[in-house]
Amino acid sequence: MVNIVQHRFYKDSYGFLLERSRYNGDSGRGDAIAKTVLAAITYREKDFIDAIEFNFAYFLADYQWIPQRHPEDPRIEDFSRDHTVWFVIWLRYFLPEELYQALRIPKQISEKFKQSFDMPFWIRSIARGWWIDKALYWIVCSIMLRFNDWWNRRLRKKAGIISVPYTEFKCTKEEELSKKELYARKHSVPSYIMDTQAFMIKCLDDGWFKDRLKKRMIPLVEPDNWLVRMLMDDVFTAQEKAEIRAYTGMDALRWSRRMDKTTDIDMFQLIGPQPPWNMDVDLLHSNLDWQ
Repeated sequence: MVNIVQHRFYKDSYGFLLERSRYNGDSGRGDAIAKTVLAAITYREKDFIDAIEFNFAYFLADYQWIPQRHPEDPRIEDFSRDHTVWFVIWLRYFLPEELYQALRIPKQISEKFKQSFDMPFWIRSIARGWWIDKALYWIVCSIMLRFNDWWNRRLRKKAGIISVPYTEFKCTKEEELSKKELYARKHSVPSYIMDTQAFMIKCLDDGWFKDRLKKRMIPLVEPDNWLVRMLMDDVFTAQEKAEIRAYTGMDALRWSRRMDKTTDIDMFQLIGPQPPWNMDVDLLHSNLDWQ
């Protein structure tokens, strides 16, 4: 008898998408913003859309930047760059008439974090949209993507790290890694920023700058990171299309990780009937533009 493996996402009473932990009962409220914005983009449900608007109500009403992760996790001292980026992505998708307000987000996002070097260029390029804004972001982002691609490839090559099919992936414990493999895991540009970066590029106005960044983005992910490739308008073979249609998902958001030894969390292939909010599959299928 095969044990059913189900995904762990669920919608809470506030309309946020949370993720049950396998181990300690934590529901991931600290990372709820990114998951909820992704859920809003995927399902276009009012609960998910309104949850983000309510969470940033002070800022949207009178420009008071008092960001919090979740109504039950009111910490503001370590509100991160990623959380801020996902809020701006939400504005771009669901409240574009208020997108100009993103220009008011302070450089010091929280006590712990400042905006990263590229964030102001990106925010200006989508919130103001001047030609010079787009050009500057293209220059900065292109350099970053080139370096990230070179650096990660170099680390994986030196450590002999190769990707495996998602059906064969198993997280390797630190004590089982060689010194080179451990160094590659600790010093690689984190793969979990790649889907965020893809959505950042997706939010840009169509045109020459966006097209060039999409081409730079694709080599940074594995060939079977179908979501990022879809967001970057890559071309798929007939076999890949069949694999995408047959994909049943994993119990964590696979598109934010690599199927190799640089990944430090467990992920298991889903088996059997799934409850609602199977984000790993639904996010992928919501971006299909071919049948």
